Amino acid sequence: MKRIKKAALSILLIFLAEGLGAQSDWSIVMLKTLHGTMVSFSALTQKDSLILVCFFACTSEISINELNAINSNYEKWKSEIHFKMLAVSVDQGKNANRVRPTVNLNGWTFDVYTDINGDLQKTLNSNNLPQSMILKKGRVLYQQSGYQPGTENYLFQRIKAISEGRE
Repeated sequence: MKRIKKAALSILLIFLAEGLGAQSDWSIVMLKTLHGTMVSFSALTQKDSLILVCFFACTSEISINELNAINSNYEKWKSEIHFKMLAVSVDQGKNANRVRPTVNLNGWTFDVYTDINGDLQKTLNSNNLPQSMILKKGRVLYQQSGYQPGTENYLFQRIKAISEGRE
């Protein structure tokens, strides 16, 4: 009887370890483009070593305000530093249909995706909105939750410091 319990416990631990390992694997995370096609997160991040990921929801006014502030500076920032920005909507169900109209209404010039199943949000341990993360070579180097006017400039300073190797 003890052997059966030990075997069952061992099998449970193996499945638990595999499940936890899968959450950190970016290659299996799929995002939906504004045109409805699915693309892997790893394919989006392969070419660029420095990536800014901003999680948002169409129903969160503060999230929209942060992305509008970033958008107003985005072209200037891109001329100073080579990085890629991905805005990732965590909207699900009927709210997921609001992503494309929200992007068009605000005129965002960066790439926007929808995390339909919340897989990327789980993989990157994003719990709050808005939440921004700076990733480099598969690692989260900085993250910030919430937004106050002006914090987009601090976010850019962090991107700049990381790109220059100061962090």
